[in-house]
Amino acid sequence: MAGAADTNLVFALSLLLTAGFALARLAKLCRLPSVTGYIVAGIALGPSWLSLIPEEVLEERLQVFTSIALLLVAFGIGERFDLQQLRATAKSLIRVSLGEITATFLLVGLAVGIVALVTGAGGDAGGPAYAIAVGLVCASIAVATAPAATVSVIRELQASGPVSRLVLSTVVVNNAMSVTLFGIAVAAAQVLLGTHEGSLIAQATGPFVVTIASLMLGIGVGLACDYVVHRLHNRADVLVVALAAVFFCGGLAEVIGLSSLLAGVAAGFAVVNRDRRDVRAFRAINDFEPPLYGIFFTLAGAQLHLKEMIASGLLGLVFVLARAAGKYVGAWAGARSVPLNPQRAGSIGLGLLPQAGLAIGLAYLVRQDPSLDPIRSLVISLVVASVVINELLGPPLVRLMLMRAGEVGDEDGRGEASIVDGAVLDGIDVVPWTWPKLAPVRRPHGSVLVGVGRPQMVAGLTRIGVLLAHHYAAQPTALHVAAARSAEDFWESTADQDAVALFRLADTEARAIGYPLDTEVEFADEEAHGMLRIAEEQDAQAIVVGHPPSRRAGRFCRIVDHLAHEALCPVVVVRLIGALHTERILVPLTCPEDYLTVRPMVAALGAVEEHHVTFLRLMPAECRAPELRAAEEEIAAWPDCDNMPGHCVCRAVAADSRVHAILDAAEEHDIIVMTASSSRGLSRAFFGSLAEDVALQTPKPMLMVAGGMESRSLAEATTRDV
Repeated sequence: MAGAADTNLVFALSLLLTAGFALARLAKLCRLPSVTGYIVAGIALGPSWLSLIPEEVLEERLQVFTSIALLLVAFGIGERFDLQQLRATAKSLIRVSLGEITATFLLVGLAVGIVALVTGAGGDAGGPAYAIAVGLVCASIAVATAPAATVSVIRELQASGPVSRLVLSTVVVNNAMSVTLFGIAVAAAQVLLGTHEGSLIAQATGPFVVTIASLMLGIGVGLACDYVVHRLHNRADVLVVALAAVFFCGGLAEVIGLSSLLAGVAAGFAVVNRDRRDVRAFRAINDFEPPLYGIFFTLAGAQLHLKEMIASGLLGLVFVLARAAGKYVGAWAGARSVPLNPQRAGSIGLGLLPQAGLAIGLAYLVRQDPSLDPIRSLVISLVVASVVINELLGPPLVRLMLMRAGEVGDEDGRGEASIVDGAVLDGIDVVPWTWPKLAPVRRPHGSVLVGVGRPQMVAGLTRIGVLLAHHYAAQPTALHVAAARSAEDFWESTADQDAVALFRLADTEARAIGYPLDTEVEFADEEAHGMLRIAEEQDAQAIVVGHPPSRRAGRFCRIVDHLAHEALCPVVVVRLIGALHTERILVPLTCPEDYLTVRPMVAALGAVEEHHVTFLRLMPAECRAPELRAAEEEIAAWPDCDNMPGHCVCRAVAADSRVHAILDAAEEHDIIVMTASSSRGLSRAFFGSLAEDVALQTPKPMLMVAGGMESRSLAEATTRDV
């Protein structure tokens, strides 16, 4: 039985992470926060819909992940309580917090109490005292704001500024006051319901004691954590100590009946406000959080009971609307009294709507307290309704707040500002040729074929083709493959004029560089067949083709694969994006064969004056410094032996991700030259293609070289010699 239970738990975790991640990505495509996708995935998996995860697993076995995630969130919020930064906004924090807490408590208390009285909630047990008790308890819970959703959206959008700091600070104040007000409200409700036992003063002052004790515990653990972490140098050690401190702080708080959330915030506060300000603990934990956050938010969605939300009826709707009005109007009034920018003041309340963990926890305390039995069912249904609605609508509203405040960073990641679905949005800019004109050879040997088909790519492809022709002492030739069934059909149609226009663009670029250009039109049903025929006739030294500006280029990939495996010369795929510069060339290498394949292309580009070439050797992630130095010495000998033109620099890096290592290095370069995958079919599907992965993410032009049969034979022979 234990084995089956463990299997259920592992399977449940896999469902939470898989479904949550998938819907989080879908949410981002819809311009929604990832949190929304995780929560919707949880609702789909939970008892409200598919019931794929047993309720006992949700309620018992997985709760540890909720506790851990909330502890990490609390510790991270503490980092935002930097007194040096908050000193300038202390007045804003006090007024905004006071305004929205007061407005929320009063509006929810009055609205829920009045509607409960009018509708006769509670049946025979109802009445004014019952309505006031429900209003007070619900109002205290309504003050709470979910920190996890707010923190997650702020991190996802890389938001930074006074509004995001103010909102996070207000969230902490909200939760501290919610715990305090809840204790007072419960004591008052017990008196109103006639179920009070024990000292009323002790029960009313208890929340204040819990709050102060929680903060003191957190500060003590935070100081101890900082003392140890400051003496560590290894990042892994920092992570272990930081997690131990956070778990100890939260666990001890739970054991002795304190607030783990407030203790975690205080621990982070103590670390960040030390004079030496060693924040490595926060950075180490940040790397540990993503999977836990995914489980946490999906689990939160799975625990939302839509039936209870619907059962709350009119009273639930009143609770949600009154809470939203209190948060929005109260925060606006407090912010306007500072004063704050009107646009920012009007949006702060939107960041305070998410509600989850603490509200559910307080409702659970209501369920456990026998003295609150008369109002138990109603309070729980109202809180569940509020949590469901605010967890779904809260994160998008937090995002809207940050957008309106103008504090959003680069949310879309590298390269997506200029590329969407692989399409080039900024256009192609071939910088005018400013170098001295090249001198053509009198008796060229063979040709370099340049496939022309798209007007916007002709100039860039021609430039690369002419440089290669100059290197090979060959004749550059612009080739257009027509799909017409016969020559007569082509010459008698507008396709003839289109081809002439393409050749004129190519000729203009070639003559600007100093070379005459030959032109050829070939007729074939398949472009690859036409190119191969001309390549064989003209003894082509290289074939240059343009990469289409689209991710969905399956037909083009098949053409390139056919050329690369049948041609007797290298096939150079040119991906043009943005401005075409060639002064700083990046050459990623995964093995010696890569160098042999790209060598002619690098030599052709570097032969022009003042070019800088960086050979980047991508080594396994576990390589140490001596191995990297040896690899750099090895690759440094290659361009020296070949008398490679230009200024060459050789670097070796231990790459956790080859793609990201290339993308990072590409930021300091103008163009990337690398080998294309020689695998096809199932082999390509299994092993993938590094060059294609880079091409889909980089904002830099690229040359992807697929070696022809001769170049592959040369590579194999050279490798054997080595």
